[in-house]
Order: sequence, then structure tokens, then C-alpha cells
Amino acid sequence: MKFGIDVPKKLTGADVYVRVLQITSLLPIAYLLTIPSYMGIITTNNVLTVLFDGGISCLPRAEALLLSLLYRITSSEFTVIFILLGFALAFGLMMKKLLHGKTARTTRYVLIVCIILDLILRLLPLSFNGVFALPYAVAGITVRLICLVLVIFDIIADKKQAKA
Repeated sequence: MKFGIDVPKKLTGADVYVRVLQITSLLPIAYLLTIPSYMGIITTNNVLTVLFDGGISCLPRAEALLLSLLYRITSSEFTVIFILLGFALAFGLMMKKLLHGKTARTTRYVLIVCIILDLILRLLPLSFNGVFALPYAVAGITVRLICLVLVIFDIIADKKQAKA
């Protein structure tokens, strides 16, 4: 991994952020696939519930709220699975182009603003912020803070490179 904007054949901080977001989108899928065949999984704490809670807690709040609304409207786990998979794929493809093109610096600034807004939303005392247990909330905030730092390091490295 190397910080900066025009880094060939290495992961930048923003690239790692994209991968983290894609991974957290995939974590809840095993749980969602198991629910229709074994409803008893809902009443127990197990590896799949930890993956689900951790994955949803680390997703951006706007995406998690949209998934919740979608599930309440459709009552279909498979719809949520396809949306999660579609988001991970589309976000990865879109960011690959934006993070390594002419708009790389602007894209990073937009990502920084989005992450900061997400962190503010997570810290507000709203009812949906108390859905998951405190360790998951802390994990979600920590993951988002680390992602913010990674993207900021890209900007800092690019500014140092521009001065040199």
C-alpha cells in the first residue's frame, strides 16, 4: 500500500477504503442466506449473527437505513442480498474509474466529506443508532475513522508529492 493519488500497481488509502466498504457489504450475506432455511438462527448468537451485526454496523448509515427500508417494504431477504451485492460491485467499478482518473483528488475530497457526515450521523442520539450493541457501534465508528484517515493520507501524500 502506498499513499497518494497517481500510484501505479499499489493500493492507495482510498482503494483500501473501497475494499473495506465492499467487504462490509458482503459480511451480512451469509446470515441473510441462512434465514429462509433455518429461522432458529434469529434467536441465537452465533458466527453468522456476529458477521451480520458487524457488517451492517460498518456500512454507511445511509446505506444501512436504505436496506432497512427496502426490507420493510419487500420483506425479502433476497432483495436485500442483491442490493448489497449490486452496491459492492457498482461502488467498486465506479470508484476504480473515479479514483484513478482526472477527478481523483476531487473524489477523495467528496469521500472525506461523506465519511465525516456519516460519522456525525452515527454520533447523534437518534433511535436507529441504538439498534446494535455498543461493541458493534464502536467497531462501526472505528472502521469509518480508519477509512477517513486512509483517504486523508492520500491527500497529504499527494500535496507533498506536488511540492517536490
